[in-house]
Amino acid sequence: MPIPSLLTEEMIARYTEAGYWGSMTLADHLDHHAAYRPDHEAVVDPRRRVTFRELKLATDRIALAMIDLGIRPGDRVVLQTPNWVEYFYVRLACAKMGAIPVPQIFSVREHEIEGALRRSNAVAFFFCTEFHGFDYVEMARTLRPRLPEVRHWIAMGGPRVEGMGWLDDMLADPVETRSPPGRLLGYHPSANDIDILMSTSGSTGEPKFVLRTPNVFLTLGHHIVERARLGPDDVVLAVAPINQGTGYSVALVAALIAGCRNVLLDRFDADAALELIERERVTVAVGVPTHMIKMMNSPKVGKVDLSSLRLFYHAGAPLAPDAAVEFARRIGCHLMEAYGALDGGTPVHTIYDDPPEKVFNTVGKPCAGMELKIVGDNGATLPANEIGEVVYRGPNCAVGLLNDPDHSFDAEGWFRSGDLGVLDAEGYLRIVGRKKNIIIRGGQNISPREVEDALISHPKVLDVAVVKMPDPVLGEKACAFVVPRSGQALTVEDCFEFLVGRQFAKYKVPERVENVPEFPLLPNGKVDRKQLEAQILLRLNEGR
Repeated sequence: MPIPSLLTEEMIARYTEAGYWGSMTLADHLDHHAAYRPDHEAVVDPRRRVTFRELKLATDRIALAMIDLGIRPGDRVVLQTPNWVEYFYVRLACAKMGAIPVPQIFSVREHEIEGALRRSNAVAFFFCTEFHGFDYVEMARTLRPRLPEVRHWIAMGGPRVEGMGWLDDMLADPVETRSPPGRLLGYHPSANDIDILMSTSGSTGEPKFVLRTPNVFLTLGHHIVERARLGPDDVVLAVAPINQGTGYSVALVAALIAGCRNVLLDRFDADAALELIERERVTVAVGVPTHMIKMMNSPKVGKVDLSSLRLFYHAGAPLAPDAAVEFARRIGCHLMEAYGALDGGTPVHTIYDDPPEKVFNTVGKPCAGMELKIVGDNGATLPANEIGEVVYRGPNCAVGLLNDPDHSFDAEGWFRSGDLGVLDAEGYLRIVGRKKNIIIRGGQNISPREVEDALISHPKVLDVAVVKMPDPVLGEKACAFVVPRSGQALTVEDCFEFLVGRQFAKYKVPERVENVPEFPLLPNGKVDRKQLEAQILLRLNEGR
């Protein structure tokens, strides 16, 4: 039975006639490159190098093996792996036979995996056996008796597991020699079928599953290819997880459209990322601002050859302008930023050759086919240079949430982002904050992002996150969590002197500073602000 979504026949017709949607899927792009560039490397991870010919053969075999197991189009398949080639194998096999992958990042554990298996109604779980000291096999053994509806438990990337399936068996079996020619074509999904369930970060509760079709993600991929000028000679480094929005959109979708070589960093380490750029002659890297800040402050900068890197594509969280300028200077490459939401879409990107003032101070202007406007509290569209909520719609937008009508699209298809932004006269968007994150101090609004963008350039600060803390008199005050530079510690007095010296109003100065070694992160690499708010609330309650 098809998954209920916001997709309509009118929408399909409109975007198809406009040329944004077509009939191809990710699997079709793979087969194209396997036919015309079979010996070109497609994916490189820490353990192997795979050509397009080899990738096609592997995905064909896994797809046919899944069919023989009784997995059918529309069945959900939970997939947990680091940035390994196995992710490409299983995800693209699903694209060939119509199963719907439900990717999970390697760092989530039993609670999250059980929730994903149950709420997606999964029939299969593909999991790595061990990674960085964690035993995923034992987790699977613990979960299996509680989930009888999950019929297939398939281990990857390690030795055979007794009583469970093994991906290597699928890869080694020449099932295609026993199958009639064109067997997979009978299972080929439509480009307008739901073909992936992407998990939200769960920062405000249980993760939800976002519905996307091949056309939705391929439209975004084409936007990235065009604006980043991706071509078959590019080498793309996935610093971000490829099973999350930013890494998936660039390193899998856009790179597969363009026929790039993908280099996968299986677990983020700033030094390792820089060494990979040198060793693999990476031309384009993709990550989030947390990765960038750590990379540009690595002692490896200046010691490794980064001359091949022409572009760092970043999204998922705001990057302060001063930090962007410093990254471009130290690493020596162009920057490209995207803005959007996993449960919404990606309406804007900067462009590869945008002028510096646009690259460092905006998130770009709308992509082809994407409509964007700034609205006031009454829903009316605001003119240029006025702050309001960012709303948008278009062909790369998601088409709803699984079994959850509480989506953020209105009746006309506009996504209500909850972000505050302003459009300049040239149509470039600048994000100034988030409606829910605004700190209301005695009736006066403080935008955490505005304060963060300033404090990130303080000589004692490596990274900063400003969150709200309760106050019995004023309601809320600002607390700055700071990752200081080595041997340093930031104080409230430092903040006051620095911000007031930059003509900030005094009420915007954080009234408490917590120096910490690192921030808690959500699986997608964003700072977990809810956890920081909980930490400061606990300390206040304990009288600390």
